[in-house]
Amino acid sequence: MNAGFARVSITPPLGTRMMGFGGRDMEQGCTGVHDEVYVRALYVRQGDEQAVLLAYDLCFIGEAETDRFKAALRRELDLLPRQVLLNASHSHVGPSVGTWYRAPTDDAYIDLLEAATLEAARAARTSAEPVSIQAGVGRSSVPMNRRKPEDGETVLAPNPDGFVYDKLPVTLFQAADGRPVCVLFAIACHPSMMGGWELSGEYPGAAMAKLDAHFGRPCSLFLQGVGGDAKPRLMGEGRDRFQPGTWDDMDRVGEIAAGEVLDCISSGLAEVRPRLASSVTEVSWPLEEPLSRDEYAAIAQDDAQGAVRQAWARDLVETLDAGKQLPKAIELSLQGLRLGEGLRVLGIEGEATAPWGPIMEEPFEGGITYPLGYCNGEGLYLPTSEQIPEGGYEVYSYWEYGLPAQLAPGFEPILQRGLARLRDDGVR
Repeated sequence: MNAGFARVSITPPLGTRMMGFGGRDMEQGCTGVHDEVYVRALYVRQGDEQAVLLAYDLCFIGEAETDRFKAALRRELDLLPRQVLLNASHSHVGPSVGTWYRAPTDDAYIDLLEAATLEAARAARTSAEPVSIQAGVGRSSVPMNRRKPEDGETVLAPNPDGFVYDKLPVTLFQAADGRPVCVLFAIACHPSMMGGWELSGEYPGAAMAKLDAHFGRPCSLFLQGVGGDAKPRLMGEGRDRFQPGTWDDMDRVGEIAAGEVLDCISSGLAEVRPRLASSVTEVSWPLEEPLSRDEYAAIAQDDAQGAVRQAWARDLVETLDAGKQLPKAIELSLQGLRLGEGLRVLGIEGEATAPWGPIMEEPFEGGITYPLGYCNGEGLYLPTSEQIPEGGYEVYSYWEYGLPAQLAPGFEPILQRGLARLRDDGVR
């Protein structure tokens, strides 16, 4: 296998809108840059097969941007859609991309982002050289569950006893002379420590900066895992509510994450035989029954609901008044990238919660799996069937993504069938 890595800045001009906190994002654009934000690319080739994994210091990559960038990569680099996997770190202090919460997006910035994507993929391909692959799985102490049962409800608060996906998959692509070409790792935890109007890659950016300094060159690539229901433990340890972070806190979490990656590497990674394959499919998740037209109209007229929720309800009323039907399901992209025997990256569109990690691993026989959310689009929060009746933000926030109703339980077998399609198509 040949592999190459590249990193290209996607830091926008000051004044560009941000995404991550709805109210803040409506007020104004960014006023400063705490640290540069990037797109990072890992390009791999084996024989006639190739693929590129693109990771962005962004809250989301929207569906429209995913389609646009994959089309550009097809034109420019002859990469098929199944060979391109896009993952957003989900930093809440990055530029606005996508449609979540009706956030305004700057068209000029999307143009910049497309150019940076092509530049990163092209540079990674140009620099590709023969590599060996080593991989292993450590544990991360970064995530803490944020779905806390309280007074008969599920609130967004520290839940140290709640389940988190704390596996830390690490893969080292190494050149013949021992240089690290790329250090690929994933942590399942929201980068939502920081607020304000300064741009940053958040704790994943801090972790990668420390790893790059350790190895003496840019080579680290963070992937956001199934972190939809986790926040950094440092912000919630011993507290009833998560506290806002400081830049020192962010740096500390980045230091913890980088240290855990290095510990995993130093404890010994196993050699992996390269075996490249990729596949993409779609899975359909049914929605519950929508509200009536009159119920949406009442929300649209209720100022207490907030301007964004009112606008969402008005859109649905206009859809119904035009004689159109509301969607009964949401189509989600599901993609797999096999890097070696028993080494695979699986990405679903949406904010997958921690319990999906073991579920995504299940159809595959051993080896190392990177179960990822935040891939190839926004989707919405993806709670499990067990979590849906518990309620909480991850269940009730469907309207922020423009959907008419919340997800219905019973998605697990649908996802399993989608994963089986990837497996049967070579992603084993």
